[in-house]
Amino acid sequence: MMSNHQIRRATADDFQAVMDFGDVIFGLDYLPQLYHSFIDDPNARSYVYIVGEEIVGFCSPHLIDDGATFLMRASRVKDGFRGQGIYGLLLKHVHEDFKGTDTIKYDVMCVNDINYGAKKESLNRTHTVISQKATLYYQAKLADVTLPMMSTDDRPEAFTTADMKSLLDSKESRESLFPDGRMMVAMLPLGLLPANLKYMMPPNSFALQSRADNTHVSLLSVGTSVECQRGLRYMCDVFGSDATSLRHHLVCHLYNARSLTQDLVIFEIIIETSFSDSADDIMKDAGVPFLDLKKKRMILLEKLFE
Repeated sequence: MMSNHQIRRATADDFQAVMDFGDVIFGLDYLPQLYHSFIDDPNARSYVYIVGEEIVGFCSPHLIDDGATFLMRASRVKDGFRGQGIYGLLLKHVHEDFKGTDTIKYDVMCVNDINYGAKKESLNRTHTVISQKATLYYQAKLADVTLPMMSTDDRPEAFTTADMKSLLDSKESRESLFPDGRMMVAMLPLGLLPANLKYMMPPNSFALQSRADNTHVSLLSVGTSVECQRGLRYMCDVFGSDATSLRHHLVCHLYNARSLTQDLVIFEIIIETSFSDSADDIMKDAGVPFLDLKKKRMILLEKLFE
């Protein structure tokens, strides 16, 4: 590393300098709203890369799964400094900093199909693909959309943190809803552990459940929202195989998103690929326009932590 380059832990005072990097993900960046929570989270360490006196790189690695899994979040390099190896040096420093953490076993990452396609050969040499999900985007001022009517009988049950605790105790429900052994919420690939409850059911979440019988949850959906450059980004993660309940879940989430803002909503559905056409038909029927961001899938990759 050159003498005028340095890496240190990020602080709350670095917020504006990092925000000055500008948009990095299609106007959907969650970092402006979550930056301070990353700094305060005991399971996260955030870092900045500095050239001279200018902050030009940022990343926020998190330890999830009770410390067993390393996950890099919100990585970025300022425009004008990309392509100079800065991110590689930042990543190397971070891994060195975490090497003494004996609990870490796995290194996971979530990428969209565009980034995966560009680096497929190198990623496949180092990582294993754990799961893939379809990602669908829609954009509208929902206050101006006449959403489908729903009867009280059609509305799915609320799903609470207590329900999640019970679900984690049920082997049949876990295997049905999360066949890959992880629960992806707001792009966080979480192991099915009580230690992850605060991420599975974050304070701003809106979760619903349907039951095919009187015992097991057949469809679960979790909506989380974050302010971004485009407007309100509403991420709706869907789990399970109960196609008959999907319409009720998505419409309820649309109503919830509409209750949060009068302005533009970017409604993002993360769902099993086999359900993507059904979800798109439901959104078309609801009159919410499709937003073509070219990203069609979310891919979860894993390797042993080195």
